[in-house]
Amino acid sequence: MRRDAAKLYIDYLMPIASLKIKGRAVLAPMAGVADTAFRLLALKYGAGMVYSELISADGLVRRNDKTLELIRIREEERPFGIQIFGSDPSVMSEAAAMVSQAGPDLIDLNFGCPVRKVIQRGAGSALLKDLPLLRRIVRSVVRQADRPVTAKIRSGWSERSIVAEEAARIVEEEGGQAVTVHARPRSMKFQGEADWTVIARVKEAVSIPVIGNGDVFSPEDAGRMLDETGCDAVMIGRGAMGRPWIFEEVNAFLRNGRYRLLSAEARIDVCLAHYGLALEMLEPERAVREMRKHIGWYVKGLHGSHRLRKTVFEMDDPVQVESCLRDFQRSLKKED
Repeated sequence: MRRDAAKLYIDYLMPIASLKIKGRAVLAPMAGVADTAFRLLALKYGAGMVYSELISADGLVRRNDKTLELIRIREEERPFGIQIFGSDPSVMSEAAAMVSQAGPDLIDLNFGCPVRKVIQRGAGSALLKDLPLLRRIVRSVVRQADRPVTAKIRSGWSERSIVAEEAARIVEEEGGQAVTVHARPRSMKFQGEADWTVIARVKEAVSIPVIGNGDVFSPEDAGRMLDETGCDAVMIGRGAMGRPWIFEEVNAFLRNGRYRLLSAEARIDVCLAHYGLALEMLEPERAVREMRKHIGWYVKGLHGSHRLRKTVFEMDDPVQVESCLRDFQRSLKKED
C-alpha cells in the first residue's frame, strides 16, 4: 500500500447518513464475544464503531429479560450499532421500534449469520435464499426506525449462489444507509479463504458505504482489503479476539505504514484490564466464566499458555484468576 494513500484512509470520516465514523476499522458484532467490556476496550484502542452482540428480534418483542439486557447502551460505547436478526417483517419492525428507543447510533440487520439455530428460523444467511423477503424486512425496518438502518450480508448461500450484489442493491433501494459484506457464502461458514472480489463488486454496484469483512487478521490485511476492494472500511471479528489493540495497529499502519507490536507482558496488562471491566459489569462468577475464553485468546502462543489455560478454566474464584494471570505475567518477564 502506498503511504500517501494510507493517510487518506485513516483521516477520512465514513458517512452513514448523518453519522460520521472515524477511521477505517470497526468491531464485528460477535455473539458471546463482543460484550460491553470488550467493546469498551476496542473503542479505547481505536475502533471506529462497535456493535451489540447478535440480538433476536423475537426475543425482544417477547420482552425476554436476557435479550433486553443486550440493548442497554453506555454512552461511552458510541458510536454504537445494535444488530438484530429475524425472518418476520412485522416482528423485525416491532423490534426496530424497541431498539430505536434504546438510542443506538444505527440499527444493523443481520442477513449473514451461518449458525444453524438462526438459519433454521429462516433468519441470518437463510434470507439470501429469499431476496423478496429480505427486501420486505429492510423496508419494514426502515419505515419504523428513526435512525440509520444498515445490513450485514454474506456473499451468498453457497458458492453456486452468490447474490451479494443483488442483496446490497435491495438494501440501498429500500433505504439502507450502508452494507457490510462478509466475503464467504454460508456454505463455507468461517472456513477457506474469503473472496474479496465479491466486496469489490458490491462496492461497484451501490453508492452507499460498503464495509468489507473476512480474513482481516493484521494491519497489512486491512490495508490490502481497502486497496483491493475499494471498500470504505473493514470490519474485524476473529482478528480482534484476544487482540483488541488490533485497531490501534491498523490505524497506525494506515497513517504511517508501520505499527508497534505489543509485548507479551503488555498483552497480559490488556487482559487484566478486560478482566477488571468484566468484574465491574457482571456478577463475579459470571465474569470468571465469560473471561475464560478471552484469557485463552490473550495468551495464545505465549510460553506456558497451555498450562495457564488449563488452570484458569478450572478456577471459579475471581481473586485466584487474577493472581494466576499476574504470576503468568511475572514468568514472562523473567524469560525476557
